[in-house]
Amino acid sequence: MFDLIHVYRERIFFITALLTAIFFPFSEAMVSVFSGALLLQAVVMRSWKHPDVRNRSILPLLSLVSVFMVYLLWMLACKDFDSGVYELKKVIFWLVIPLAFFISPRLTEKQSYIILLVFVIAVFVSSLISTGKLLLFDFSEVFSNRKVSYISHIRFSFQVILAILVLGYFLADKPYNFQFHNYWIAFIILIWLITFLIIAQSLLAIISFAITIFLFLLFYMWHTPEGMKRYVIQTVLFLIFFIPFLYTSKVIYDYFNYENVDPLSLEKYTESGNLYFHDLNDLSRENGNLVFIYVSHDELRREWDKRSNHGYDEQLNGFPLHITLFRYMTSLGLRKDSVGLSRLSDDDIRQVEKGLTNFKFKRRLLSLYPRIYETIWELDAYWRSGDPNNKSLAQRIEFLRASFLLVREKPLLGIGTGNANLEYNRIYDLMLSKLDKDKRATSHNQYVNYLVKFGFIGFVWIVFAVVLPLFWTHQKNNSLFLMFLLVILFANFGDSNLETHMGLSFFTFFYSFFLWNSPDRLRNSLTALNIRR
Repeated sequence: MFDLIHVYRERIFFITALLTAIFFPFSEAMVSVFSGALLLQAVVMRSWKHPDVRNRSILPLLSLVSVFMVYLLWMLACKDFDSGVYELKKVIFWLVIPLAFFISPRLTEKQSYIILLVFVIAVFVSSLISTGKLLLFDFSEVFSNRKVSYISHIRFSFQVILAILVLGYFLADKPYNFQFHNYWIAFIILIWLITFLIIAQSLLAIISFAITIFLFLLFYMWHTPEGMKRYVIQTVLFLIFFIPFLYTSKVIYDYFNYENVDPLSLEKYTESGNLYFHDLNDLSRENGNLVFIYVSHDELRREWDKRSNHGYDEQLNGFPLHITLFRYMTSLGLRKDSVGLSRLSDDDIRQVEKGLTNFKFKRRLLSLYPRIYETIWELDAYWRSGDPNNKSLAQRIEFLRASFLLVREKPLLGIGTGNANLEYNRIYDLMLSKLDKDKRATSHNQYVNYLVKFGFIGFVWIVFAVVLPLFWTHQKNNSLFLMFLLVILFANFGDSNLETHMGLSFFTFFYSFFLWNSPDRLRNSLTALNIRR
Protein backbone atom coordinates (compact mmCIF):
# COMPACT_ATOMS: atom_id res chain seq x y z
CA MET A 1 0.00 0.00 0.00
CA PHE A 2 2.74 2.43 1.00
CA ASP A 3 4.73 1.54 -2.11
CA LEU A 4 1.71 2.37 -4.29
CA ILE A 5 1.30 5.76 -2.58
CA HIS A 6 4.98 6.50 -3.17
CA VAL A 7 4.54 5.67 -6.87
CA TYR A 8 1.60 8.10 -7.12
CA ARG A 9 3.66 10.79 -5.41
CA GLU A 10 6.50 10.30 -7.86
CA ARG A 11 4.24 10.37 -10.92
CA ILE A 12 2.25 13.44 -9.86
CA PHE A 13 5.42 15.39 -9.10
CA PHE A 14 6.94 14.37 -12.44
CA ILE A 15 3.84 15.43 -14.41
CA THR A 16 3.54 18.77 -12.57
CA ALA A 17 7.24 19.56 -13.05
CA LEU A 18 7.00 18.57 -16.71
CA LEU A 19 4.04 20.90 -17.32
CA THR A 20 5.83 23.76 -15.57
CA ALA A 21 8.88 23.28 -17.82
CA ILE A 22 6.68 23.19 -20.94
CA PHE A 23 5.04 26.55 -20.20
CA PHE A 24 8.20 28.56 -19.47
CA PRO A 25 8.59 29.77 -23.09
CA PHE A 26 4.88 30.48 -23.49
CA SER A 27 3.02 31.93 -20.51
CA GLU A 28 3.80 33.79 -17.29
CA ALA A 29 0.31 33.03 -15.99
CA MET A 30 0.63 29.27 -16.52
CA VAL A 31 4.08 29.24 -14.93
CA SER A 32 2.54 30.87 -11.84
CA VAL A 33 -0.26 28.30 -11.82
CA PHE A 34 2.02 25.30 -12.09
CA SER A 35 4.60 26.73 -9.67
CA GLY A 36 1.80 26.82 -7.13
CA ALA A 37 0.70 23.36 -8.26
CA LEU A 38 4.21 22.04 -7.60
CA LEU A 39 3.92 22.97 -3.95
CA LEU A 40 0.26 22.00 -3.70
CA GLN A 41 0.83 18.47 -5.01
CA ALA A 42 3.60 17.94 -2.49
CA VAL A 43 1.39 19.15 0.38
CA VAL A 44 -1.73 17.23 -0.70
CA MET A 45 0.21 14.02 -1.35
CA ARG A 46 2.24 14.52 1.86
CA SER A 47 5.34 13.86 -0.17
CA TRP A 48 7.68 14.58 2.74
CA LYS A 49 6.88 11.03 3.91
CA HIS A 50 8.61 9.62 0.83
CA PRO A 51 11.92 7.87 1.71
CA ASP A 52 13.85 10.17 -0.68
CA VAL A 53 12.80 13.26 1.26
CA ARG A 54 13.49 11.86 4.73
CA ASN A 55 17.18 11.45 3.97
CA ARG A 56 17.75 14.99 2.66
CA SER A 57 19.67 17.70 4.47
CA ILE A 58 17.41 20.67 5.09
CA LEU A 59 20.29 23.18 4.99
CA PRO A 60 20.19 23.84 1.19
CA LEU A 61 16.45 24.53 1.42
CA LEU A 62 16.86 26.89 4.36
CA SER A 63 19.66 28.64 2.50
CA LEU A 64 17.50 29.36 -0.57
CA VAL A 65 14.41 30.29 1.44
CA SER A 66 16.53 32.74 3.44
CA VAL A 67 16.74 34.96 0.34
CA PHE A 68 12.99 35.51 0.62
CA MET A 69 13.44 36.08 4.35
CA VAL A 70 15.90 38.89 3.60
CA TYR A 71 13.16 40.68 1.64
CA LEU A 72 10.73 40.00 4.49
CA LEU A 73 13.11 41.15 7.24
CA TRP A 74 14.01 44.35 5.36
CA MET A 75 10.27 45.16 5.28
CA LEU A 76 10.87 46.56 8.77
CA ALA A 77 12.30 49.65 7.06
CA CYS A 78 9.46 49.89 4.53
CA LYS A 79 7.88 53.32 4.06
CA ASP A 80 5.53 52.27 1.23
CA PHE A 81 3.66 49.18 2.44
CA ASP A 82 1.83 48.50 -0.85
CA SER A 83 5.11 48.54 -2.82
CA GLY A 84 6.69 46.31 -0.20
CA VAL A 85 3.92 43.72 -0.45
CA TYR A 86 4.12 43.87 -4.26
CA GLU A 87 7.86 43.21 -4.06
CA LEU A 88 7.33 40.24 -1.77
CA LYS A 89 4.86 38.78 -4.26
CA LYS A 90 7.45 39.07 -7.04
CA VAL A 91 10.08 37.13 -5.10
CA ILE A 92 7.77 34.50 -3.56
CA PHE A 93 9.36 31.95 -5.94
CA TRP A 94 12.40 31.86 -3.60
CA LEU A 95 10.04 30.21 -1.11
CA VAL A 96 7.55 28.24 -3.23
CA ILE A 97 9.68 26.43 -5.80
CA PRO A 98 12.64 25.28 -3.64
CA LEU A 99 10.21 24.06 -0.97
CA ALA A 100 8.14 22.20 -3.59
CA PHE A 101 11.22 20.41 -4.96
CA PHE A 102 12.64 19.68 -1.51
CA ILE A 103 9.55 17.91 -0.16
CA SER A 104 8.87 16.05 -3.42
CA PRO A 105 10.35 12.63 -4.36
CA ARG A 106 13.56 12.45 -6.36
CA LEU A 107 12.94 12.07 -10.10
CA THR A 108 14.34 9.02 -11.82
CA GLU A 109 17.17 9.43 -14.32
CA LYS A 110 14.73 8.91 -17.19
CA GLN A 111 12.23 11.44 -15.80
CA SER A 112 14.95 14.07 -15.30
CA TYR A 113 16.17 13.75 -18.86
CA ILE A 114 12.60 13.80 -20.19
CA ILE A 115 11.93 17.11 -18.41
CA LEU A 116 15.10 18.62 -19.87
CA LEU A 117 14.35 17.40 -23.40
CA VAL A 118 10.69 18.44 -23.29
CA PHE A 119 11.81 21.90 -22.13
CA VAL A 120 14.18 22.02 -25.12
CA ILE A 121 11.32 21.08 -27.47
CA ALA A 122 9.07 23.76 -25.95
CA VAL A 123 11.78 26.40 -26.43
CA PHE A 124 12.38 25.17 -29.99
CA VAL A 125 8.68 25.39 -30.87
CA SER A 126 8.37 28.87 -29.33
CA SER A 127 11.42 30.05 -31.29
CA LEU A 128 9.90 28.77 -34.54
CA ILE A 129 6.63 30.58 -33.81
CA SER A 130 8.48 33.81 -32.99
CA THR A 131 10.49 33.62 -36.20
CA GLY A 132 7.34 32.85 -38.15
CA LYS A 133 5.76 36.03 -36.79
CA LEU A 134 8.77 38.01 -37.96
CA LEU A 135 8.66 36.56 -41.45
CA LEU A 136 4.92 36.35 -42.07
CA PHE A 137 3.46 39.34 -40.27
CA ASP A 138 4.13 43.05 -40.05
CA PHE A 139 7.14 42.93 -37.75
CA SER A 140 9.74 44.55 -39.97
CA GLU A 141 10.92 47.42 -37.78
CA VAL A 142 14.49 47.26 -36.54
CA PHE A 143 13.99 45.79 -33.08
CA SER A 144 10.69 43.99 -33.61
CA ASN A 145 12.69 40.82 -32.86
CA ARG A 146 12.16 41.74 -29.19
CA LYS A 147 8.39 41.82 -29.51
CA VAL A 148 7.48 38.50 -31.10
CA SER A 149 8.15 36.04 -28.25
CA TYR A 150 5.38 35.12 -25.83
CA ILE A 151 7.41 36.36 -22.86
CA SER A 152 10.10 39.01 -22.39
CA HIS A 153 12.70 38.59 -25.14
CA ILE A 154 15.51 38.83 -22.57
CA ARG A 155 14.03 36.11 -20.35
CA PHE A 156 13.27 33.94 -23.39
CA SER A 157 16.86 34.36 -24.63
CA PHE A 158 18.13 32.79 -21.41
CA GLN A 159 15.74 29.89 -21.84
CA VAL A 160 17.16 29.44 -25.33
CA ILE A 161 20.68 29.39 -23.85
CA LEU A 162 19.73 26.69 -21.32
CA ALA A 163 18.20 24.66 -24.15
CA ILE A 164 21.49 25.03 -26.10
CA LEU A 165 23.48 23.90 -23.05
CA VAL A 166 21.20 20.88 -22.55
CA LEU A 167 21.60 19.84 -26.19
CA GLY A 168 25.35 20.40 -25.98
CA TYR A 169 25.53 18.12 -22.95
CA PHE A 170 23.49 15.42 -24.67
CA LEU A 171 25.69 15.59 -27.76
CA ALA A 172 28.92 15.49 -25.71
CA ASP A 173 27.96 12.89 -23.10
CA LYS A 174 25.17 10.94 -24.87
CA PRO A 175 23.32 9.93 -21.68
CA TYR A 176 20.32 7.66 -21.36
CA ASN A 177 19.84 5.68 -24.57
CA PHE A 178 20.80 8.54 -26.89
CA GLN A 179 20.60 6.97 -30.35
CA PHE A 180 22.39 7.97 -33.58
CA HIS A 181 19.29 9.51 -35.18
CA ASN A 182 18.65 11.49 -31.99
CA TYR A 183 22.19 12.85 -32.29
CA TRP A 184 21.48 14.48 -35.65
CA ILE A 185 18.09 15.84 -34.58
CA ALA A 186 19.69 17.39 -31.49
CA PHE A 187 22.52 18.84 -33.59
CA ILE A 188 20.10 20.50 -36.05
CA ILE A 189 18.01 21.98 -33.20
CA LEU A 190 21.21 23.17 -31.51
CA ILE A 191 22.34 25.03 -34.65
CA TRP A 192 18.89 26.57 -35.04
CA LEU A 193 18.75 27.80 -31.42
CA ILE A 194 22.19 29.40 -31.73
CA THR A 195 20.93 31.10 -34.90
CA PHE A 196 17.80 32.23 -33.07
CA LEU A 197 19.92 33.92 -30.40
CA ILE A 198 21.13 36.26 -33.15
CA ILE A 199 17.59 36.74 -34.42
CA ALA A 200 16.44 37.62 -30.88
CA GLN A 201 18.95 40.52 -30.82
CA SER A 202 19.60 40.29 -27.06
CA LEU A 203 23.21 41.44 -26.69
CA LEU A 204 23.12 40.67 -22.97
CA ALA A 205 22.17 37.04 -23.58
CA ILE A 206 24.71 36.61 -26.38
CA ILE A 207 27.54 38.12 -24.32
CA SER A 208 26.64 36.00 -21.27
CA PHE A 209 26.52 32.86 -23.40
CA ALA A 210 29.82 33.64 -25.15
CA ILE A 211 31.65 34.29 -21.85
CA THR A 212 30.27 31.07 -20.35
CA ILE A 213 31.36 28.96 -23.32
CA PHE A 214 34.75 30.71 -23.36
CA LEU A 215 35.36 29.90 -19.67
CA PHE A 216 34.17 26.30 -20.06
CA LEU A 217 36.46 25.70 -23.04
CA LEU A 218 39.32 27.36 -21.17
CA PHE A 219 38.76 24.97 -18.26
CA TYR A 220 38.56 22.01 -20.64
CA MET A 221 41.76 23.07 -22.43
CA TRP A 222 43.67 23.14 -19.13
CA HIS A 223 42.67 19.52 -18.58
CA THR A 224 43.49 18.42 -22.13
CA PRO A 225 47.02 17.21 -22.97
CA GLU A 226 49.02 18.59 -25.87
CA GLY A 227 47.68 17.42 -29.21
CA MET A 228 45.23 18.20 -31.98
CA LYS A 229 42.24 18.50 -29.62
CA ARG A 230 44.02 21.14 -27.55
CA TYR A 231 44.93 23.14 -30.67
CA VAL A 232 41.33 22.99 -31.89
CA ILE A 233 40.10 24.31 -28.53
CA GLN A 234 42.68 27.11 -28.60
CA THR A 235 41.50 28.08 -32.10
CA VAL A 236 37.87 28.16 -31.00
CA LEU A 237 38.76 30.28 -27.96
CA PHE A 238 40.61 32.73 -30.19
CA LEU A 239 37.65 32.96 -32.58
CA ILE A 240 35.15 33.49 -29.73
CA PHE A 241 37.17 36.53 -28.70
CA PHE A 242 38.45 37.80 -32.06
CA ILE A 243 35.31 37.63 -34.24
CA PRO A 244 33.07 39.73 -31.92
CA PHE A 245 35.95 42.19 -31.40
CA LEU A 246 36.50 42.54 -35.15
CA TYR A 247 32.78 42.83 -35.89
CA THR A 248 32.18 45.47 -33.21
CA SER A 249 35.26 47.39 -34.35
CA LYS A 250 33.86 47.46 -37.89
CA VAL A 251 30.55 48.94 -36.68
CA ILE A 252 32.40 51.55 -34.59
CA TYR A 253 34.61 52.44 -37.55
CA ASP A 254 31.58 52.82 -39.83
CA TYR A 255 29.92 55.10 -37.29
CA PHE A 256 32.85 57.42 -36.62
CA ASN A 257 34.49 57.38 -40.06
CA TYR A 258 33.50 60.78 -41.47
CA GLU A 259 34.93 64.04 -42.73
CA ASN A 260 34.29 67.32 -40.94
CA VAL A 261 31.91 69.73 -42.64
CA ASP A 262 33.12 73.18 -43.66
CA PRO A 263 30.31 75.61 -42.69
CA LEU A 264 31.27 77.96 -45.55
CA SER A 265 30.74 75.20 -48.12
CA LEU A 266 27.11 74.54 -47.13
CA GLU A 267 24.54 75.67 -49.69
CA LYS A 268 21.92 78.10 -48.39
CA TYR A 269 18.91 77.34 -50.62
CA THR A 270 17.00 74.28 -51.81
CA GLU A 271 16.41 73.65 -55.50
CA SER A 272 12.98 75.23 -54.97
CA GLY A 273 14.59 78.40 -53.62
CA ASN A 274 13.68 77.89 -49.95
CA LEU A 275 16.18 78.58 -47.18
CA TYR A 276 17.97 75.59 -45.66
CA PHE A 277 18.29 75.17 -41.89
CA HIS A 278 21.78 74.07 -40.74
CA ASP A 279 22.36 73.19 -37.08
CA LEU A 280 26.11 72.68 -36.74
CA ASN A 281 25.88 72.54 -32.95
CA ASP A 282 24.10 69.20 -33.07
CA LEU A 283 26.68 66.61 -34.14
CA SER A 284 24.27 63.67 -34.50
CA ARG A 285 25.26 61.54 -37.49
CA GLU A 286 24.02 58.63 -39.53
CA ASN A 287 26.58 56.72 -41.60
CA GLY A 288 29.00 59.62 -41.12
CA ASN A 289 26.56 62.33 -42.33
CA LEU A 290 25.32 65.13 -40.08
CA VAL A 291 21.60 64.77 -39.40
CA PHE A 292 20.64 68.40 -38.86
CA ILE A 293 22.06 70.11 -41.93
CA TYR A 294 20.28 70.65 -45.25
CA VAL A 295 16.86 70.72 -43.56
CA SER A 296 13.80 72.39 -45.08
CA HIS A 297 10.91 71.77 -42.71
CA ASP A 298 8.27 73.37 -44.94
CA GLU A 299 9.17 71.33 -48.03
CA LEU A 300 9.57 68.11 -46.08
CA ARG A 301 6.32 68.50 -44.15
CA ARG A 302 4.36 69.27 -47.33
CA GLU A 303 5.75 66.31 -49.28
CA TRP A 304 5.56 63.92 -46.34
CA ASP A 305 1.85 64.64 -45.81
CA LYS A 306 1.25 63.67 -49.44
CA ARG A 307 2.78 60.23 -48.97
CA SER A 308 1.90 59.22 -45.42
CA ASN A 309 -1.11 59.15 -43.11
CA HIS A 310 1.21 59.61 -40.12
CA GLY A 311 1.74 63.17 -38.95
CA TYR A 312 5.06 64.89 -39.44
CA ASP A 313 5.22 65.78 -35.72
CA GLU A 314 3.59 62.58 -34.48
CA GLN A 315 5.38 60.89 -31.58
CA LEU A 316 7.24 57.71 -32.57
CA ASN A 317 9.34 55.73 -30.07
CA GLY A 318 9.64 58.80 -27.86
CA PHE A 319 10.67 61.19 -30.65
CA PRO A 320 8.77 63.28 -33.24
CA LEU A 321 8.40 61.26 -36.42
CA HIS A 322 10.33 63.84 -38.44
CA ILE A 323 13.46 63.10 -36.35
CA THR A 324 13.26 59.48 -37.50
CA LEU A 325 12.74 60.74 -41.05
CA PHE A 326 15.81 63.01 -40.76
CA ARG A 327 17.97 60.14 -39.58
CA TYR A 328 16.73 57.75 -42.25
CA MET A 329 17.24 60.22 -45.08
CA THR A 330 20.66 61.19 -43.72
CA SER A 331 21.70 57.52 -43.66
CA LEU A 332 21.04 57.48 -47.43
CA GLY A 333 23.01 60.69 -47.93
CA LEU A 334 19.87 62.64 -48.91
CA ARG A 335 19.07 66.25 -48.11
CA LYS A 336 15.97 66.85 -46.01
CA ASP A 337 13.95 68.67 -48.64
CA SER A 338 11.33 67.90 -51.30
CA VAL A 339 13.92 66.50 -53.73
CA GLY A 340 15.38 64.22 -51.07
CA LEU A 341 11.95 62.92 -50.06
CA SER A 342 11.04 62.24 -53.69
CA ARG A 343 13.95 59.81 -53.83
CA LEU A 344 12.49 57.67 -51.04
CA SER A 345 10.63 54.59 -52.24
CA ASP A 346 7.25 53.59 -50.86
CA ASP A 347 9.04 50.89 -48.88
CA ASP A 348 11.34 53.54 -47.38
CA ILE A 349 8.29 55.52 -46.28
CA ARG A 350 6.88 52.42 -44.57
CA GLN A 351 10.17 51.78 -42.81
CA VAL A 352 10.22 55.33 -41.41
CA GLU A 353 6.61 54.96 -40.23
CA LYS A 354 7.66 51.85 -38.32
CA GLY A 355 10.55 53.63 -36.62
CA LEU A 356 13.55 52.63 -38.74
CA THR A 357 16.27 55.24 -38.38
CA ASN A 358 18.82 53.85 -40.85
CA PHE A 359 18.38 52.07 -44.17
CA LYS A 360 21.02 49.53 -43.06
CA PHE A 361 18.56 48.19 -40.50
CA LYS A 362 16.07 46.90 -43.08
CA ARG A 363 15.29 43.20 -42.61
CA ARG A 364 18.71 42.28 -41.23
CA LEU A 365 17.27 39.18 -39.58
CA LEU A 366 20.61 37.45 -38.96
CA SER A 367 22.71 40.51 -38.24
CA LEU A 368 23.71 42.15 -34.97
CA TYR A 369 24.85 45.24 -36.89
CA PRO A 370 21.66 47.26 -36.20
CA ARG A 371 21.70 46.43 -32.49
CA ILE A 372 25.36 47.37 -32.04
CA TYR A 373 25.03 50.48 -34.24
CA GLU A 374 22.02 51.76 -32.31
CA THR A 375 23.84 51.19 -29.02
CA ILE A 376 26.80 53.27 -30.26
CA TRP A 377 24.40 55.98 -31.47
CA GLU A 378 22.67 56.08 -28.08
CA LEU A 379 25.96 56.41 -26.20
CA ASP A 380 27.25 59.06 -28.59
CA ALA A 381 24.04 61.08 -28.25
CA TYR A 382 24.08 60.70 -24.45
CA TRP A 383 27.71 61.83 -24.09
CA ARG A 384 27.08 64.86 -26.29
CA SER A 385 23.77 66.00 -24.83
CA GLY A 386 23.57 64.44 -21.36
CA ASP A 387 19.98 63.44 -22.20
CA PRO A 388 19.41 59.70 -21.55
CA ASN A 389 15.71 59.58 -22.50
CA ASN A 390 14.59 56.95 -25.03
CA LYS A 391 18.11 55.51 -25.15
CA SER A 392 18.22 52.06 -23.56
CA LEU A 393 21.87 51.86 -22.57
CA ALA A 394 22.10 55.56 -21.69
CA GLN A 395 19.11 55.18 -19.34
CA ARG A 396 20.83 52.24 -17.67
CA ILE A 397 23.90 54.38 -17.06
CA GLU A 398 21.64 56.97 -15.40
CA PHE A 399 20.04 54.21 -13.31
CA LEU A 400 23.48 53.12 -12.12
CA ARG A 401 24.50 56.68 -11.23
CA ALA A 402 21.44 57.02 -9.02
CA SER A 403 21.96 53.57 -7.52
CA PHE A 404 25.55 54.21 -6.47
CA LEU A 405 24.48 57.43 -4.77
CA LEU A 406 21.91 55.45 -2.77
CA VAL A 407 24.50 52.81 -1.88
CA ARG A 408 26.86 55.52 -0.69
CA GLU A 409 24.12 56.94 1.58
CA LYS A 410 23.26 53.59 3.23
CA PRO A 411 26.09 51.15 2.53
CA LEU A 412 25.46 48.58 5.27
CA LEU A 413 21.70 47.98 5.39
CA GLY A 414 20.38 49.70 2.26
CA ILE A 415 17.06 51.43 1.76
CA GLY A 416 14.84 48.44 2.61
CA THR A 417 12.16 46.45 0.80
CA GLY A 418 9.46 48.47 -0.98
CA ASN A 419 11.23 51.84 -0.80
CA ALA A 420 12.71 51.89 -4.29
CA ASN A 421 10.18 54.27 -5.88
CA LEU A 422 10.43 56.82 -3.09
CA GLU A 423 14.20 56.74 -2.74
CA TYR A 424 15.01 56.69 -6.45
CA ASN A 425 12.70 59.62 -7.18
CA ARG A 426 14.37 61.55 -4.37
CA ILE A 427 17.87 60.81 -5.62
CA TYR A 428 17.00 61.59 -9.27
CA ASP A 429 15.74 65.01 -8.17
CA LEU A 430 18.85 65.51 -6.05
CA MET A 431 21.22 64.74 -8.94
CA LEU A 432 19.19 66.98 -11.31
CA SER A 433 18.83 64.12 -13.77
CA LYS A 434 17.42 64.86 -17.22
CA LEU A 435 15.64 61.51 -17.15
CA ASP A 436 11.86 61.89 -17.56
CA LYS A 437 9.90 60.87 -14.46
CA ASP A 438 8.04 58.10 -16.29
CA LYS A 439 11.39 56.57 -17.31
CA ARG A 440 12.99 56.54 -13.88
CA ALA A 441 13.79 53.05 -12.63
CA THR A 442 16.05 50.99 -10.40
CA SER A 443 19.40 49.67 -11.58
CA HIS A 444 19.28 47.09 -14.36
CA ASN A 445 21.95 45.20 -12.45
CA GLN A 446 20.88 42.53 -10.00
CA TYR A 447 23.90 42.91 -7.73
CA VAL A 448 23.60 46.68 -7.51
CA ASN A 449 19.88 46.28 -6.79
CA TYR A 450 20.70 44.02 -3.83
CA LEU A 451 23.28 46.53 -2.57
CA VAL A 452 20.76 49.38 -2.84
CA LYS A 453 17.95 47.53 -1.06
CA PHE A 454 19.82 45.44 1.50
CA GLY A 455 23.24 47.05 1.76
CA PHE A 456 26.50 45.14 1.99
CA ILE A 457 25.17 42.86 4.74
CA GLY A 458 22.10 41.71 2.80
CA PHE A 459 24.05 41.43 -0.46
CA VAL A 460 26.72 39.17 1.06
CA TRP A 461 24.09 36.97 2.68
CA ILE A 462 22.16 36.47 -0.57
CA VAL A 463 25.34 35.54 -2.47
CA PHE A 464 26.27 33.12 0.33
CA ALA A 465 22.73 31.65 0.36
CA VAL A 466 22.82 30.91 -3.38
CA VAL A 467 26.36 29.48 -3.40
CA LEU A 468 26.19 27.34 -0.24
CA PRO A 469 23.84 24.62 -1.61
CA LEU A 470 26.25 23.96 -4.49
CA PHE A 471 29.02 22.92 -2.12
CA TRP A 472 26.74 21.27 0.40
CA THR A 473 25.25 18.94 -2.24
CA HIS A 474 28.59 18.38 -4.06
CA GLN A 475 27.68 19.93 -7.42
CA LYS A 476 31.18 21.07 -8.40
CA ASN A 477 31.35 18.54 -11.27
CA ASN A 478 27.82 19.13 -12.60
CA SER A 479 28.74 20.78 -15.92
CA LEU A 480 25.20 21.68 -16.97
CA PHE A 481 24.31 23.19 -13.58
CA LEU A 482 27.54 25.20 -13.42
CA MET A 483 27.16 26.61 -16.95
CA PHE A 484 23.54 27.52 -16.22
CA LEU A 485 24.70 29.43 -13.15
CA LEU A 486 27.52 31.13 -15.05
CA VAL A 487 25.11 32.41 -17.70
CA ILE A 488 22.82 33.89 -15.03
CA LEU A 489 25.84 35.22 -13.12
CA PHE A 490 27.01 37.31 -16.08
CA ALA A 491 23.47 38.19 -17.21
CA ASN A 492 22.73 39.71 -13.81
CA PHE A 493 25.33 42.41 -14.47
CA GLY A 494 23.07 43.73 -17.24
CA ASP A 495 19.59 43.18 -15.83
CA SER A 496 17.75 42.49 -12.58
CA ASN A 497 16.64 39.04 -13.73
CA LEU A 498 15.94 37.71 -10.24
CA GLU A 499 13.38 40.42 -9.54
CA THR A 500 11.17 39.64 -12.53
CA HIS A 501 8.43 37.02 -12.67
CA MET A 502 9.86 34.87 -15.47
CA GLY A 503 13.47 35.47 -14.55
CA LEU A 504 13.13 34.31 -10.94
CA SER A 505 10.66 31.46 -11.57
CA PHE A 506 12.94 30.11 -14.33
CA PHE A 507 16.04 30.42 -12.15
CA THR A 508 14.59 28.85 -8.99
CA PHE A 509 12.92 26.03 -10.95
CA PHE A 510 16.06 24.85 -12.72
CA TYR A 511 18.31 25.62 -9.76
CA SER A 512 16.11 23.37 -7.60
CA PHE A 513 15.82 20.81 -10.39
CA PHE A 514 19.60 20.47 -10.80
CA LEU A 515 20.21 20.64 -7.04
CA TRP A 516 17.93 17.77 -6.03
CA ASN A 517 17.28 15.86 -9.26
CA SER A 518 20.47 15.81 -11.34
CA PRO A 519 21.18 12.20 -12.36
CA ASP A 520 24.47 10.86 -11.00
CA ARG A 521 25.98 10.87 -14.49
CA LEU A 522 25.20 14.58 -14.91
CA ARG A 523 26.36 15.38 -11.38
CA ASN A 524 29.79 13.92 -12.25
CA SER A 525 29.91 15.01 -15.90
CA LEU A 526 33.00 17.25 -15.55
CA THR A 527 34.96 14.41 -13.98
CA ALA A 528 33.81 12.02 -16.71
CA LEU A 529 34.78 14.54 -19.36
CA ASN A 530 38.32 14.65 -18.03
CA ILE A 531 38.58 10.86 -17.86
CA ARG A 532 37.45 10.49 -21.48
CA ARG A 533 39.57 13.33 -22.92
